[in-house]
Amino acid sequence: MKKILTAVLTLSCATAIFAGGIDNKSNLSTGYLRNPSRATETKRPEAVLYNIGGTSFMEDGLAFTIGNQFIFKEYTNELNNTEYKDNKTVLFFPDVEAVYKKDRWAVFGGFGVFAGGGSLDYKNGTAATFLALYGATSLPTIAKNHSLEAYSATMGEILGFSYNVTENISLAAAGRFLHASSNMKLTAPGIASVNGRDSIEYEASGCGFGGIFGVNAKDFIPGLTLSIQYQTITKLKIEFDTVKGKMASAFGVTEGNKYKNDLPAVLTLGAGYSLFDCLDLSLSCNYYFNKQATMQNPLGGSDLKYNDSWEIGLGCDWQINNQIGVSAGAMYTKQGAKSDVNSAFSPVLDSIVTGCGIEYRFAKQVMATAAYMHCFYNSKDYEYFNNTIELGKNIDMVSVGITVKPF
Repeated sequence: MKKILTAVLTLSCATAIFAGGIDNKSNLSTGYLRNPSRATETKRPEAVLYNIGGTSFMEDGLAFTIGNQFIFKEYTNELNNTEYKDNKTVLFFPDVEAVYKKDRWAVFGGFGVFAGGGSLDYKNGTAATFLALYGATSLPTIAKNHSLEAYSATMGEILGFSYNVTENISLAAAGRFLHASSNMKLTAPGIASVNGRDSIEYEASGCGFGGIFGVNAKDFIPGLTLSIQYQTITKLKIEFDTVKGKMASAFGVTEGNKYKNDLPAVLTLGAGYSLFDCLDLSLSCNYYFNKQATMQNPLGGSDLKYNDSWEIGLGCDWQINNQIGVSAGAMYTKQGAKSDVNSAFSPVLDSIVTGCGIEYRFAKQVMATAAYMHCFYNSKDYEYFNNTIELGKNIDMVSVGITVKPF
């Protein structure tokens, strides 16, 4: 039965919808779906999420953005020609950013989903839980007739300020508070004799705090923007608030137990160039220091060793006229997963994403935006208990948002 619990509880840190790092999210706003190269953003409130140094180069006054993403996903894992699938749609994935700029100063705040962010619903279980159940019971009927539901989200708030030390250089600092929550339910009729019920269930939560520091240089060469941003590691200890099923307590997983699931530090570099005051070209690079973070298996606390990961993106934003702007871009992500350190529940795979979108200004104070992104993933084999599981993933995202500048 230990194999069952090992497979199931690993879900606690393995339900990211779209991640640049192992768990760090990249798709934090509608702007990212329009154009994933956002590291030199200096015109829109979404700079709070991607380039805090750019906030003090925005227009004076107050501006805020509210957005939501709709995520259409399909996760697959295949074992011995049997495919296990999750395709539950995520309908609520919000973000909020606000900036108040005055002369050389800017203060800003934001809210977003920085890790996890979705639900999984494997109606026929997964390859990993099938192997765990079959290995523990040797009963194919039980192993084949089980289901798995899980949810994980790490949301957070950002609060900070930026200052233009010269006409061309700004410095910025912010704090970010994260609060993680997750739950899981594995139902397998037939395990009640050893578990006391037909399901293993848990709810878990934790919180942590980290810092963000940024520098933005603009117009040393007319039209050129350079940025650098460092996001510190955020240490997260996740505590099991409730645990149901005798098997959990039998292996030391009880209410009050904790394990670590840190979000790694991230270094972001950006370069942008404006042509004709209407076309902005950009290059963005992110490096995730996964090796510095402690990510643990909830059962026993053993460390999950990932390599560092990185991504690079190119994009453009074209302001066609005073009312309409369009954007497009692409990003490649190289993940730090290994053949024996991955997840059959939420696969960690290398990817290329392409996005496009439109902005429409109804009035000087109100602008709406809509975007679409498709994610192309490379399938990967995952070695699990001496079995090879083929992991696959397909995600389409649609997002809408509105930006208001009351003064």
